Amino acid sequence: MARMSQKRKREAIAGYLFITPNLFGFLVFQLIPIAVAIVLGFTEWDLINEPIWVGFSNYRNLLKDPVFQLSVRKTLYFVLVNVPVQSALALLIAILLNRSIRFKNLIRTLFIVPWVSMAVAVGLTWTWIYNSQFGLLNEILVKVGLDKIPWLAHPDWAMISVIVVNIWQFLGFHIIIFLAGLQMIPREVEEAAIVDGASTLTRCFRITLPLISPVLFYDLIVNVIGTFQIFDLPYAMTGGGPGQATRVYNLYLYQKGFQFLRMGEASAMAVMLFIIIGITTAFFFRVVGRRVNYDLT
Repeated sequence: MARMSQKRKREAIAGYLFITPNLFGFLVFQLIPIAVAIVLGFTEWDLINEPIWVGFSNYRNLLKDPVFQLSVRKTLYFVLVNVPVQSALALLIAILLNRSIRFKNLIRTLFIVPWVSMAVAVGLTWTWIYNSQFGLLNEILVKVGLDKIPWLAHPDWAMISVIVVNIWQFLGFHIIIFLAGLQMIPREVEEAAIVDGASTLTRCFRITLPLISPVLFYDLIVNVIGTFQIFDLPYAMTGGGPGQATRVYNLYLYQKGFQFLRMGEASAMAVMLFIIIGITTAFFFRVVGRRVNYDLT
């Protein structure tokens, strides 16, 4: 017993030693910055002078700020358009790629390349493609006899143009998730449905989607959380313009902290974004999560 006790102690010590680097990284790069951000949200700080405690003033000022309200609406619009279109398109492509088609591996790779590319590089590339005067997209429109469109120069077109790029860039990520779910479906189930005479649509809605419902739910949550945090594409492509057409939440947070030097309000915005994402995620778990059938996977 004594030998077993000593062995368990050594194993416990070894286990703690293995997780120490990860735990240290979590404390230094995640937990401590989160705690500091929460505290700074109650202060007035310009990154130069000492922070001054102001209580809930930052939160009250933000709720009265029309630009803050606009950034919330812009972000909600981004989420409501991007998430369903991106996930639905990724699911459709994943179903097609899950079949025996020519050049399947090459097509998968082409979808993954934008996802692994730097968002700033993607944004700058598409800024050139969208250019109102000599951009590739407008050149194509002129060739087919259509007028040029001010994709990033007009408020009515700027936001949807950025959303299209975001859908294109992260499509490969969601395709991988859905492909993993589709490949978990037993082939025998599909074959039995075909023998029973089930049509393609019937197999899709009665077999495929119910079987991968946990994957669909996971993708929904990940997509919503990621889209709420959108920053790099609007920053690289429009800088929030024209006017304030693409001033999404995180872009305004960045401007508050590093352009206007109001780090207290920026920290308060970060805390509020965490609350918004938390409430949204809890809502989906409450409403959608209970409909997910985990017994079929």
